[in-house]
Amino acid sequence: MRRSKLCGKRMVLPLLGTSFEPGNAEEAIQRIEDSQLAEIARAEAYYFSARAEECVKIVKKYLSDEDIMLRLSADMLYTFASLTLGEAVAAQKAREDVHQCFHRALKDDWPMEMKAACVFALYVTSIFLHIPPEKNVPSLESYLPYLPIGQRLFAVNLLAHGMYLQGEYAKAQGMVQSALLMSDKIYPIPMIYLECVAAMCQINQKDREGALHSVSCAWEMAKKDKLLEPFIEYHGLLQGVLEVCVRKSEPENYKKLVDGVIAFSRGWMKIHNPQMQKMVTDLLTPLEFSIAMLACRDWTNQEIGEYLGLSVNTVKHYVSGILEKLQIDKREKIKEFVNQ
Repeated sequence: MRRSKLCGKRMVLPLLGTSFEPGNAEEAIQRIEDSQLAEIARAEAYYFSARAEECVKIVKKYLSDEDIMLRLSADMLYTFASLTLGEAVAAQKAREDVHQCFHRALKDDWPMEMKAACVFALYVTSIFLHIPPEKNVPSLESYLPYLPIGQRLFAVNLLAHGMYLQGEYAKAQGMVQSALLMSDKIYPIPMIYLECVAAMCQINQKDREGALHSVSCAWEMAKKDKLLEPFIEYHGLLQGVLEVCVRKSEPENYKKLVDGVIAFSRGWMKIHNPQMQKMVTDLLTPLEFSIAMLACRDWTNQEIGEYLGLSVNTVKHYVSGILEKLQIDKREKIKEFVNQ
């Protein structure tokens, strides 16, 4: 790895870190004076609007850039866009480069902002894939003060997501709410993710109305710029809330979400749990997956039906179909396939 340029005003994922009114993402990109940062922001817009191929075309040339902020941004975007495109090897290679940048940052005398960007990128490419960071990785909390506010909000989302994975739902929800309340401007991309994590926590505390409100807030913010990707990534963990909010009222957008969920899930399974890839992603529809997620968390058919707006008999039919497709005989065994 060549010596990296230490850049003053550049930041990782500039669009994510930009405050703008929902619906004005294009204007926000055009306001970025640095041409290379503006190009990265364009790639972000493509990625977050579920246009992975267009994102990859832009970021490829930055994967070996001497500017560490451009390189880390490209690595993060390339990792997840490649997963959507089914290129697990390419995604893993980009993740490995994040680790190389991180270890170089610790070894060399880099400014704290640069080190913070490396730690941030490492957590992004770990938490979202449910892969624990290495034991020698410093805590993300210790680097929060060195991140710009937008990236800081997204970092809080990562921390809350990590707490969610540990079953600390109330604590994670409290962290999300504090972050949303403390921000005096709108940062649409990190705020959409924060609302989704809040909903995930509320679902697992069986706060149906709270979860619906959180997702509705996120969706109203996202759809003005067609930012579908957060809901694609979190679909399984949202456990049916999208179906309630979007499936009937916005069928065209729901169809786009379904297509994105299937593509992303296949890529996610290739890097995380390849032996389950065919069964989970090819056999279960997104609605069946949502029902399966709730069923394996001990929700009754009546609770699932009330939550999703389905009759008990319809839920029974779906559960029976899920068991048949997964070739299992007990409801309890669903957890082995979908509770990732």
